[in-house]
Amino acid sequence: MKDQLYCGLDLHKRFSYIVVKNSAGFQLAKGRVENNEVDISNFFAPFGGHHIKVALEATSNYYWMFETLDRMNMDVNLSHPLKTKMIADAKIKSDKIDANVLADLLRSNFLPTSYIPPKKTRELREILRHRIRLVTMRSSLKNRLRDILTKNNIKDPYTDITGVKARQFIKELPLAPVFKLQRDDLLDQIDFINKKVENINRILKTYAEDYPEVSRLTEIPGIGIFSALILLAEIGDINRFPSPKKLVNYAGLCPGLHQSGTTCYNRPITNQGDKYLRWILTEAAFHAIRHPGPLKDFYTSLFKTKGCQRAIIAVSRKMLVGIYFVLKDNKPFNPVRRKKLLKYNENLDKPGLGTWSTKETVETIG
Repeated sequence: MKDQLYCGLDLHKRFSYIVVKNSAGFQLAKGRVENNEVDISNFFAPFGGHHIKVALEATSNYYWMFETLDRMNMDVNLSHPLKTKMIADAKIKSDKIDANVLADLLRSNFLPTSYIPPKKTRELREILRHRIRLVTMRSSLKNRLRDILTKNNIKDPYTDITGVKARQFIKELPLAPVFKLQRDDLLDQIDFINKKVENINRILKTYAEDYPEVSRLTEIPGIGIFSALILLAEIGDINRFPSPKKLVNYAGLCPGLHQSGTTCYNRPITNQGDKYLRWILTEAAFHAIRHPGPLKDFYTSLFKTKGCQRAIIAVSRKMLVGIYFVLKDNKPFNPVRRKKLLKYNENLDKPGLGTWSTKETVETIG
């Protein structure tokens, strides 16, 4: 049986630095390879028949490299960049050192890994994030349109500046030629983006048909098809989270903590998790508190003492815990709260004796 091999791959835009080691840590190959499938395949050709485990750092362009190595039947492990402290905190840093560290961490089973979603989920993420970027661009164009009105001391009486009545109002304004040019160009760009967004919406409806969880998630106040798909794409396999607390940490909605000696105080949320998941939960929370129910009551009670921002974050966190149980246990959505109950534990070794202990459980509130 051939030896298990371990590979550290430091990926860049145009090239990669690769190091291959055996289980004893002896270096078998190293070198800089151009980022194309032919050169990468040639580099690994001498190790045909070996089972190769690869440590690949999570970067914005890792998709193609993962798929290339996967076609070569390699076991690819995605390294979490923030948790790979030996690389992030190194005083002397180079491509060779990074690749060696990745290989050694993988070989010693100390590599902090990131989740690699299935191809279908990766495709859904890409199209959703593309839509988010288009909508962000459209919002920027609308703000520039409002700037034209501000520069001409014209009050905008409409909430949606590109609505039917607002558009007619803007086109009839007696603007100077230089502002007319900007107005017409901005409206044309907004119309173009609108068509692209509508096309993506049609595509997303077909994706929604492949996810039965969408119908359950859209029953939650503040969540539509688009929001449900983002939740599913960013969370991925819900079974990788053993508890709702882990999911809250993944979203970066858990409060930070500073503790040293006798000093201990809380910090704002960490913001280190999935930014798209955190964003859509915040947006959903703002919509949810407009409807009567437990979430609105919860927000109102916190708003009086904590203010709007903290209250919305708390609502987002509560929604995410409820979403966890919707996806994990296929249950209807209910906001949850923790309640301490006393549970009697029988001592089997000493009949007749027992102890009361505190157990933390989850109770739903309708």
